[in-house]
Amino acid sequence: MASLSPSDQVAPDLTALSEAQREGRPSRLRRALRHSLPVAGVVVAVVLVAGMAYSAYERNRRGAAILGNDLITAIDQRVAVQMQSYFAPAVQFLELADAAGAGRSVPSGAQEVRRFARHALGTVTAATAFSYADPEGNFLFVVRNDKGGFDTKTIERQGDKRTVSWTRRDAQGNVVGVETDPADTFDPRTRPWYQGAERTKKPYWSETYLFFTLKKPGITLSIPHFDAEGRLQTVMGIDIELANLCSFLKQLDIGQRGKALILDKSGRIVAYPSDDWLPAERPDAKAPMLDELGDPLMTRIFNHLRVSGFGRQVLTFGDQHIIVSSEPVSMVTDRNWVVVIVVPETDFVGFVADSAYATLFMSGLVVLIVAGLSGLLAWRSVAADRTVTAAAARQQALEARNRTFVELARTSGPTDGSQDESLESALETAATACAGKRVAVWRLNSDRTTLLCEDCFDRAVNDHTSGMELHRDQMPDLFAALGNGEPIDAEDASQGRTADLFVAYLKPLNTTSIYIVPILSNGRLSGMITVEDPARGEHAASMVAFCDALAVVLALRYAAAAPPVPVAARAAAAAAAGGSAGGASVESFATRESRLEQTLMLANASLDDLEDNAIERATIAVLKLPMWTTVAKRPASCEESTAMEAIVNELKRSIESSGLTYAAMLDDQLVLAAFSGDKTAVTASARCVATAMLDLRDRLLELEGRWNINLDFSFAIDIGTVMSMTVATEPPSRHLWGGAIGVAKVLSTSTARRTIAASETAYELLADRFLFRPRGTYFLPETGDMRTFVLVDRL
Repeated sequence: MASLSPSDQVAPDLTALSEAQREGRPSRLRRALRHSLPVAGVVVAVVLVAGMAYSAYERNRRGAAILGNDLITAIDQRVAVQMQSYFAPAVQFLELADAAGAGRSVPSGAQEVRRFARHALGTVTAATAFSYADPEGNFLFVVRNDKGGFDTKTIERQGDKRTVSWTRRDAQGNVVGVETDPADTFDPRTRPWYQGAERTKKPYWSETYLFFTLKKPGITLSIPHFDAEGRLQTVMGIDIELANLCSFLKQLDIGQRGKALILDKSGRIVAYPSDDWLPAERPDAKAPMLDELGDPLMTRIFNHLRVSGFGRQVLTFGDQHIIVSSEPVSMVTDRNWVVVIVVPETDFVGFVADSAYATLFMSGLVVLIVAGLSGLLAWRSVAADRTVTAAAARQQALEARNRTFVELARTSGPTDGSQDESLESALETAATACAGKRVAVWRLNSDRTTLLCEDCFDRAVNDHTSGMELHRDQMPDLFAALGNGEPIDAEDASQGRTADLFVAYLKPLNTTSIYIVPILSNGRLSGMITVEDPARGEHAASMVAFCDALAVVLALRYAAAAPPVPVAARAAAAAAAGGSAGGASVESFATRESRLEQTLMLANASLDDLEDNAIERATIAVLKLPMWTTVAKRPASCEESTAMEAIVNELKRSIESSGLTYAAMLDDQLVLAAFSGDKTAVTASARCVATAMLDLRDRLLELEGRWNINLDFSFAIDIGTVMSMTVATEPPSRHLWGGAIGVAKVLSTSTARRTIAASETAYELLADRFLFRPRGTYFLPETGDMRTFVLVDRL
């Protein structure tokens, strides 16, 4: 019965699809409009809400900024008025005191001036003390005390004699104590207020400093008095404590974090909104500079003002905006003082941002509700379309599967060794349905020891392969699990029942997961279906259903068919009949040399360039030894110090009796080689190496049984070109590298434990004397795709 070709199956589907596309254009347009309109509505709503929120935020922000500027202006005026009211009475007091003294020396004018000072100081709240000095060093000092009265200090000089006395009065003016202080060394002529007045010859405002007696920060206004000839007669001063002015600055309500301070233009503090900003270690201590107060932001602001000029401005530092007002103050003193008001912009406009955020949040909540409802409508529409599309796709998939199963059931498979197109089509359909990397069908042979790959479809390269074999002794756990008849779903194939399959077959193909369905015929295992790296999730149900149905169809197909014959058995039969599968075959060597030439051309080299150091058709064997942690200790029945020492001794004895040409050991790998200058002797060298490998395997198996430990070793044989070099040692030693050694190393690490892997070239030379079984086709370095085999025993 004729079977449908893949092209016959695809053509009607493509025609139907193109017709459906032509018919579906208007409906797709309508669906696109129906789906996009809710989304467009949501976008328009979001844009409108964002625009209104931004517009309201900008209007409120501008209004708040105007109010903030008005507030700062009012604070500037308030500070100016406060300073005027703070300093003006003290100036008037000192002018009247100077008039009362009339230039008389302290001894002659002290009584009148003292009486005036005691009565006038009580009315000037900013003034704390009055000083009266003359050039001879006489001094009168009146200061408030803590009892509400006044203390008077008098320094009188008569020649070398100096007298310092204190008179204490209570709030009623009664004398409560008189005392002398011989230890007092105060000299008014050394004080800044005296020297400044004498130097400038006009009223002098001192810098901020620490008062000698009160130990409090303040400034002093002093007025000199000169006679008609310009000689200094007296200097009167009034101490103005800055504590009240600092308290005033401290109490100013400037936003949440704003503050005001008074500086001179050099950056020295005049008044600061704090109680402990002036040190009190010594009487002559000056007010600190702004950068000495540990406020880097204020220091940066003042430095910026000194460069750009004073006035009203907004400064930006990082992501922080600072409103700065710096107005000079010169209406009272002759000092260049500046009132600096600093407040973060967010203190004035922060509530606007908070209000905008609240409005934006509520608007966003409304938009989210609208978007949710619109999204629900759109999702229901899309879901309906997807349901229709998925139903159509499932219908097409079911029809394709039905056609596949019908065609597969109608044919019994070719008996002449040709390709089975119906099985190939079924595996291609299975690979698409399961979204797997590869899908393969394996049949069990007559003695139930070997699973042979009847066909394997690789979806990535769109190609079919066959001939691989899996043996019961190589993977007993897998065969036992298949006998139970239950599918095996191994997401991690390196664990559990598929561990041996992973090492021998899946790992070299970079496969990590596998789904296996046994094929049961009359309750007995007759094969299996494997899906490598299938896509799970929504494909899982489709994969399970399809593989189960395919297993049933294949079981019916295999019920009357003869089981396959392994390649090893066919080779043994051919050898028994007098045929030769080995010998001096040159086909595989020619293929390898051609591929090696291509590899060398990429490196701008050729085989002729390697002729002096290359050995062609050398037989290479690699023994992968157990991990050192397994053999680092001494087994109970071992005579050597460690298990590794015993293994090495056994290997040495085997190699010495084998006639091998080369042996070298590095880490956990032993490299053996046999080669000759005569290329026709390659078969003899290959048989020598194969015999040595079987002997080494038997010796290691014997050690395993004797010590009762798992040595986990593996072998590999390859025949090809290697490089040779002589190492300058004493005596000189030969070193082999590259070529067939790299291939043998790859095979030894990928083959199953306790097995001997062999390349295609080794198989062709040894198949007439040794028993092999196929293990699949793999990509190997420098050789490309190569068939590989497992050396079982001698024939």
